[in-house]
Order: sequence, then structure tokens, then C-alpha cells
Amino acid sequence: MSEPRSSLSRHRPRPPLEAERLRRMREAAWQSQGVAVIRPEDIEDDWVRQAIVNEADRLYGKRKKEP
Repeated sequence: MSEPRSSLSRHRPRPPLEAERLRRMREAAWQSQGVAVIRPEDIEDDWVRQAIVNEADRLYGKRKKEP
């Protein structure tokens, strides 16, 4: 049985299985293509996090804030 859909569904936290599936996809992209997908929230060092955000902003434009 599937869960009911609503406009608020996107605001629910992701279940751990979804987070793990995404982590495995990021790992596979790195291993097979040399593409690193790094969430800024996963970087503990403030300086490194800001450097990566600055470079991503330069390459792809600033992220849009969610309402």
C-alpha cells in the first residue's frame, strides 16, 4: 500500500533508506566518472565548506532558497 500524497510530502524528512541510496549513487558517480557530489551540510570544516560553496556558485550560479 502506498502512502497518501500531499503538497506537504516534499517537506517530510527522507527515510534512512533513501538517504543511503543517494549516498551509494554519489559513491558510484565518484568511482565510475570521477564526479564528486558533496552536500555542503556534510562538510564539517567551515573553511572547506565555504570554498566548495563559492566554487559551485561560480560554476553553476547561486542556489535558490526554498520558501
